[in-house]
Amino acid sequence: MNEVIEVEQTAEPKSKREQQKEAKRTALIEAALRVFSRVGFAAAKMDDVADEAGVSKGTVYLYFESKEQLFEEVVKVTMVPLLDEGVASLVEPDKSATDRLKQHLKFFYSKILDSDRRNIMRLIMAEGPNFPHLAEFYHANVLSRGQALIQAIIEDGVARGEFRAMPKHGLMQNVVAGAIVAGTWKLVFDQFQPLDLDAYFETHIDLILNGLKA
Repeated sequence: MNEVIEVEQTAEPKSKREQQKEAKRTALIEAALRVFSRVGFAAAKMDDVADEAGVSKGTVYLYFESKEQLFEEVVKVTMVPLLDEGVASLVEPDKSATDRLKQHLKFFYSKILDSDRRNIMRLIMAEGPNFPHLAEFYHANVLSRGQALIQAIIEDGVARGEFRAMPKHGLMQNVVAGAIVAGTWKLVFDQFQPLDLDAYFETHIDLILNGLKA
């Protein structure tokens, strides 16, 4: 599933020139995601991104100083806004922790695992050991924030009496482990044995909620 990357709009109207620059920048980020997904981060060249976007290499460097900065921008534009939405969803006191946890994980499945964003996760898993600064950037801006969201929901569930208190060590990793397996399967094995993400999600959330149930 291909998704158009949405750029956050400011309150003040932008000039035509600003809109054109923003459109060009977004096009470069989308092109970079396609190139990184196709050949990997190490093998990708700025020339490849320029060719993919239909611009000169010099144009790419007008917007991004390096391939590393371009990758960071891909993460910021495609992943970070999703976490902002997740934070907003926590401000729903009328919803049970059970419903919010289910909503949060469903959001992860639909917006990441069932979209081209899952390729970013694959890149980090495959090339993170060789590019630790990129793995660190992803951890700080995406992974740690996602874990904090889940932790907040679980702690609220314990306070409400919905969930039992459990040791925190490894809890977040176990909660998301099923989703990581699903993402890996979709990327590597889906062509041989297609995975029904909706059905898989129901099994995953059932295991989690029954494990947490007070």
